[in-house]
Amino acid sequence: MNLDEAPFHGDPLADALADAVRADPALRAELAKALDAGSRGAPSPVREFVADLERVADAADPDLLRAGARATFTTPQAVHVFDVGAGALISSYRPPGPATILVGTGRLVGSAHLRLTDTARWLTAASLPGGLVRGAPGWRMTAHVRLGHALVRRAVRQDGPHTPISQFDSLRTWLDFTVVAPRSAHRLGFGTTDAEYAQFLDHWRVLGELLGVHPDLLAPVVDRPSAVALLAEVDARTGPPNEDSRTLTAAGLDALATGLADLTPVPQRVGLVAARAVARRLQGEQADALGVPRAGGWERVVPVVAAAAAAHRALLRRRPAAWERMVERNVAANRAFLAQTG
Repeated sequence: MNLDEAPFHGDPLADALADAVRADPALRAELAKALDAGSRGAPSPVREFVADLERVADAADPDLLRAGARATFTTPQAVHVFDVGAGALISSYRPPGPATILVGTGRLVGSAHLRLTDTARWLTAASLPGGLVRGAPGWRMTAHVRLGHALVRRAVRQDGPHTPISQFDSLRTWLDFTVVAPRSAHRLGFGTTDAEYAQFLDHWRVLGELLGVHPDLLAPVVDRPSAVALLAEVDARTGPPNEDSRTLTAAGLDALATGLADLTPVPQRVGLVAARAVARRLQGEQADALGVPRAGGWERVVPVVAAAAAAHRALLRRRPAAWERMVERNVAANRAFLAQTG
């Protein structure tokens, strides 16, 4: 499959299961059982779906799965409100087609904070050491995320030749997490080395296949330059943000401010201004098209804080033992977040 074909294809295994679940909601319980006990003996659409998840996890490098997305934990959890939230997630609202579908479901506007918390829980579980091993929480959550995408795809009307939430859209979302989020972290002073990014990318290639992204679409991405090049090619084929993109962005920024208030002592109203200032820096020329309000003097503060963070990070890297202790503290904080929100 190539980029020209991707807009016309969904995820056959997940779509077949979605059709079966829509006809018989009791199959959700069968899916949960198969994710715990294995695909053998499960009803047909569940069996094929779970067997594919098992195949991907079993084919992955065991050392890679044990390590998790290590680069994720070189950055404090609160910073991910900005690099993932104000960076990757706001960027994912740019494509007009998926934005209109999401607004139509009402799920990301009426309960944005809850939905973003669910996304954060899945992303945390899938990134933690061992999170994508067969049967692990991140592996199981990824199965439900993949099915959820298929259920939405089956629920919306297909206008025109393009498939809703197509392989192209799924690839774009994968690139938001693998290119936009790390690039955003770098702009905030929390960059990764080439070696850290390569390991992160290897982990996310497995996660992308678990999410149902066709391997042919992921194959060109082997390092940072090739990832950036593919995102540029996808961007060139993506329309400009529409009013639904701006509706999602506004709801997303409010939710990010609430999330920051949950993780830190920062009040929600202050967090909202901070989220807007950071989003404007991270989204660049797209910020106005996404409807991100200006944040006055706060916008001048962001690069100053980023420079200070980068300088501190460079000093910490010179002390390997202290660096490893920091990473382990961040892993522990993310495990605690999962336990508290589960």
